[in-house]
Amino acid sequence: MYRLRPALNVKEKIKIYSGFEEVIKELSYYHSNNHNRSVAIEVHPSLPIHVFAEQVKKAFPQSLITMTDSLYQSPEFIHSKLYPFLTDDEVFGRFSPYNFVDFLCLEKITSYYKKLAKHDNLHFLIGVGASKIIDYDSLIYVDTTRWEIQNIYKSGLSNWQGFKDSHFNEKLKRAYYFEWPASTDLKNDILFGLDFYIDLSDRDDPSMVSGNDFKYVMKQFTIQPFRLVPFFEQGVWGGKWLQEKFKVEKDKINLAWCFDGVPEENSVLITCNEKEIEIPAQNLVLLYPKEILGEKVFGRYGKDFPIRFNFLDTIEGQNLSLQVHPTLDYAYRRFGAKYTQDESYYVMEAKDDAKVYLGLKDGVKVSEFVTACEEAQQTGEFNDKKFVHSLAVKKHDHLLIPGGTIHSSGEGNVVLEISSTPNRFTFKLWDWGRVDLDGEPRPISIHHGKHVINDTFKESYVNKEFYNNIVVLKEKVGHKEEITGLHELESIGTKRLTFTKAIKQSTENSVNMLNLVEGKQIKVKIDHSEVETFDVYYGETFIIPEKVKDYTLIPVANEQEVKVMKAYIR
Repeated sequence: MYRLRPALNVKEKIKIYSGFEEVIKELSYYHSNNHNRSVAIEVHPSLPIHVFAEQVKKAFPQSLITMTDSLYQSPEFIHSKLYPFLTDDEVFGRFSPYNFVDFLCLEKITSYYKKLAKHDNLHFLIGVGASKIIDYDSLIYVDTTRWEIQNIYKSGLSNWQGFKDSHFNEKLKRAYYFEWPASTDLKNDILFGLDFYIDLSDRDDPSMVSGNDFKYVMKQFTIQPFRLVPFFEQGVWGGKWLQEKFKVEKDKINLAWCFDGVPEENSVLITCNEKEIEIPAQNLVLLYPKEILGEKVFGRYGKDFPIRFNFLDTIEGQNLSLQVHPTLDYAYRRFGAKYTQDESYYVMEAKDDAKVYLGLKDGVKVSEFVTACEEAQQTGEFNDKKFVHSLAVKKHDHLLIPGGTIHSSGEGNVVLEISSTPNRFTFKLWDWGRVDLDGEPRPISIHHGKHVINDTFKESYVNKEFYNNIVVLKEKVGHKEEITGLHELESIGTKRLTFTKAIKQSTENSVNMLNLVEGKQIKVKIDHSEVETFDVYYGETFIIPEKVKDYTLIPVANEQEVKVMKAYIR
């Protein structure tokens, strides 16, 4: 009973406005009764806003309505400033220091301010940067998820002030290294002061709440367990298990990923009186970082959610690319990243011949391996058995993958990937001589990967340190608790909880992310709280905010053993 649209149902009296008619009607009422003269409608970058803007123009025919896009430098000028950070690399750039207003055109802004000074009626400034350009009486934010932005790019639309003919990889790179960090900074400044929040995930059917209701419903997530809205993506190596097990998207050729616990990518869903509004989960951390993350984690990571859970499915599929993630030093010095993508594979399901590639063979020199990878790009052949260590795996194995470890999930697996949040820093070294679903080879990044491969992480070391390196913390009738990782080089700790009766847990001064990896269903009870018990079904990832402190996990079927994987920042 894996749920595709998990929601927080708010029983208190909040008002969700649905559809353009309700949204525009409420905005008209609000602004006509509050005598506001200056309205900033801030918009998430790359979100098409023309339909919404047309609705505003119809509702306020006597108003001065200006789009912020008309106040910026040309796309060519903006690209020239961003290029040193975006570079010619197919995938990787460096995080830009720019904000949107750095690209305003002085002449255009001066002309706009003169025009504004002569206008006595209500005026709207709509678009990216609106809240920074005018002294507003009313502030509205129009938002969507990063996943929807990626769909927008795939549909052929461009980045903010970008070029329509850019390749999808170029659009995503520009978003990752400039637009998304800049929009997060902007959101951080204004979310607490909104008059209205608008969800435009469906560009033809907006949902809206008042600023006060927005803050109220978001705060409800800080006192109880919650799930994110999952999304699925097909890939050249994808399998069939996710489609069959979760009964989802069977029309696709396969499903490679399920993103079920990635707050930077996923959303939260709020329902009230049969209406709903969807909000990027990262907004939770921007609004209530200490309550969600805890003081310790907030002090270390700031307003970044540091843990991610996702599924990789290769059953009836193919091997993932042979890859490596950067060390922290390389990630910071080359890309400006604050931390790197340490991770692990927890095996949810495995065929009899399933395996995982992990580390080099004993006796193999890194230089020899790199040369073989480089030559393979020309010849189309690579002898993985000569260079790369592989392990036969079974259900509930746990393999640790700190940065610098060569790795790949082989065909015939479903793994729960438990990792730190950065999701872009994967250096592909060999992709098995195949092309992607679009018929083009996927980008290979040996030029980065060769600098971060850890020469220590070879067969003997891997078998001892990375494969089922499990320590039993406690064991009694009906309850077993084990530390399964991660490695001492990694900041995430993981525990496997096996139980047939209710067990108490603490957040351990960190946000907790958990997944029911065995068993049909459990319930989560927050200790010393009036919050209702929370249902969790097989395969579902859920989050316990640090503010909760203590909670109880309860198996639903009496005496039936269940297993939960729990991750936290050590």
